[in-house]
Amino acid sequence: MPGNPAPPFALEGLDHIVLPVDDLAAVRAFYCDVIGCAVQGGLPEHGMLELRAGAALIVLVDVAGEAGAWARPPVAGGRNMDHLCIATGHWDERAMRAHLAAHDVAIEEEDIHGGARGESLSFYVRDPAGNLIELKGP
Repeated sequence: MPGNPAPPFALEGLDHIVLPVDDLAAVRAFYCDVIGCAVQGGLPEHGMLELRAGAALIVLVDVAGEAGAWARPPVAGGRNMDHLCIATGHWDERAMRAHLAAHDVAIEEEDIHGGARGESLSFYVRDPAGNLIELKGP
C-alpha cells in the first residue's frame, strides 16, 4: 500500500507448511520415498510428524486420530493446508506489532514455536482470503 512503511524484517523464505492428512503412513512414505524428505521429529501429542525438505519442514498432522483433531477441516475435503510459515530476518517485536496494526492486520495467536530454524517468537495472522500465516523470526 502506498504511504505505508516497509516491513520491519527481511524475508528469508518458507520455514514450514502444515498439511492435515488422513493416512499418515501413506503420506509419509510419499514424501520420504518419492520426494526424498527425511523424518526430523514430531510432536505426537499433537498428531504431528516433521519432515525435513531442504532448508524447510513439511509438517504432517494425522487428522484421523484425536491428537490431530485440532487440524481437522470443518468439512471433509474442506482444506488441505493448516497454515503457511514465512521465515523472516530479525525483527523488533514492538515494530512488528506497529507494522501489522498500521495495515489493520490482527495477531490471532502468538507464541514461541519450533520450526526449521529452531524455536522463536511467531505471530499468526490471516491473509485477505482467510489463510493462516505464521510470521516467524530467527
